[in-house]
Formats: sequence, C-alpha cells, structure tokens
Amino acid sequence: MNKLIFNFQSKEIEKRVFLQSIDINWKSHIQYLEQLRQVIGLRSYGQRDPLIEYKKEAFNLFENLLDKLKLDFITILMNLKVIEKIQDADVKEKNSNIMNNPKCLLLLKKDQKISRNDRCEATGKKFKNCCGTL
Repeated sequence: MNKLIFNFQSKEIEKRVFLQSIDINWKSHIQYLEQLRQVIGLRSYGQRDPLIEYKKEAFNLFENLLDKLKLDFITILMNLKVIEKIQDADVKEKNSNIMNNPKCLLLLKKDQKISRNDRCEATGKKFKNCCGTL
C-alpha cells in the first residue's frame, strides 16, 4: 500500500514539474516567434521568400523547445529531493482529544449537515478550522 501511495505521489510530482516546465518554456517560445515575425521581413532584401524562411526558423525554434523541455525535465527530476512532512505525536493527540470531546460538532450533529462556518463548542473555532479541516 505504501508503495502504491509513493508511486502516485511521484507521478503527481512528475506531472507538476513537467507542466511547470512546459509553461515557462512555452512563454519564451512565443516571445521568440514574435521576435522572428518582426525581423523576418528583412530576409526579402536578400531575395529570399519570408514565408519559407519563417517556417524553417520556426521549426528550428520548436525543435529547440522540445530539446530544452526534455533537458529541463530530466535535470529537475534528477536534482529533486522530496521531503515528507511528519506530524508530531502532539498534534495527532490534540486532534484525537478534540474529536473525542462531547461538545465536538461531529458528535453533536452526527447525522445532520454541518456548515463549515458553525462554531465548534469544544475549541471555539469555526468547523472548517477545527474538526472539518481538509
């Protein structure tokens, strides 16, 4: 079970890293294409068709983008260090004490719907910040 959870977490981390890398590199790629569009007209002075030149240059830029994405993704994953957040025993004990308190909203309104903004009598906090934290 632990291996399954770790596998899911690693896939999630890989996905987030890859999407962030795509986002950053795609923005710079769009800027490069905009710069290329502005200067490609000068190629006509050299008796070259600007459309064909733009296609060639844009394709080269796209190949560079794909290579950079692969390199960035692998570099980040190779240098990534995952640190797990370990809850203290005190925090776990405190949460269990609150939920065992007879004034807790979970016990008072057992079969009823509890609003996230209802005050918990056990702690005085709103339900969303007390027993109903996600």
